[in-house]
Parts: sequence; structure tokens; C-alpha cells
Amino acid sequence: MTSPETAERIRRPMSPWLQLCPPGTVEHDLRSGPVRADQVSTDGPVVLIDQRPRSRRRLRRTARELGVVVEREFVVLPTLDRPMVVVDDVEEAIRHFWTAVATVPPGLAFAVPASALLGLARRAPWRWTGALAPARVVVGRRR
Repeated sequence: MTSPETAERIRRPMSPWLQLCPPGTVEHDLRSGPVRADQVSTDGPVVLIDQRPRSRRRLRRTARELGVVVEREFVVLPTLDRPMVVVDDVEEAIRHFWTAVATVPPGLAFAVPASALLGLARRAPWRWTGALAPARVVVGRRR
């Protein structure tokens, strides 16, 4: 017989960011409520995810409260449930995304406004992407 937690993992497809983590990493979703310290392993990697506004601040605060040392942060676009792009939240990766990956799809009815928005995003400070995109993933280890 499997535990409810194991059964839930079997039903859910594996999160793409877990592919970037060592085996045994445990994911905690802050959308379903706060994470208690006794829920977080003391000997393995931890992933914290959230998709609500101000998720960057919330995830960093939760990591600090749980004693998790943050090793990497990712911005997930467009959502955690349907991720198309997972970008490391560092300047080089964000700039590369806006200049080499992001584009206006052909045939889009609102191509001119979309192109203008893309141009603004390319000129905006790189930290704005992580601050404004609500879907985020924090990877770390508990001290």
C-alpha cells in the first residue's frame, strides 16, 4: 500500500524543474498553504513553489524561516501548471530569454501592441521579470 503523498506524486506528472534537481528532492507547494519546518527534510534538497503575486518575497521569506539555503531560483512562464519556459532568475538567463527566445507569434491579431510590449520588456531592468512573473521555484537545502 502506498502513502497518500506517494499516491499524489504518482497521479501528478513530474515538475520540469525537478529534472534540474538531484534525486530525492522534495517539492512543497505554497499555494496549498504554509509549509511547517517538520514537513521539510533536514538531509535532502528542497523545492518551494508558488504562483501568487509577490511570490519572490514569499518564497525567500519561507526559505529563511525554514532554514533553507537558497541555491537557485527559477521564473516559470506562463504558469506552474502549464510551464513552457523555466528560466534561471539571473541576469544572463533573463536577458537571453527576452532577446533570443521571446517572440511575437506569427498571425497574432494584436501583433503591433504585442511587439511594443516585447520591446518594453527587453529594455526593462532584468529583475522586473522575476518580480512581476508570479510563478517561481526556489531550490535549496536545509541547514
